[in-house]
Amino acid sequence: MSGYPLPDGRQITGVLTTTFGRQLKGGTWAEHPKAKYECLACRTTEGPVVGAIAVTAFTQTIRITHPANCPGHPTQQGAAA
Repeated sequence: MSGYPLPDGRQITGVLTTTFGRQLKGGTWAEHPKAKYECLACRTTEGPVVGAIAVTAFTQTIRITHPANCPGHPTQQGAAA
């Protein structure tokens, strides 16, 4: 597994990027919210998803759904303690 090492021995293995968008006074979106997840372990990207409802669902579940399917994640290799 590769990742960005931290001083305490842990590693950053994924990056969740979100943009909040811009909503006008009338409630319409000038720029829709977006989110994507980049895994440093398996080098894949999930998303981007677009829209407030989709971004909310994506950000709430990606930490569970991606590691379950990631071939480079420690839980898939039996190395997680």
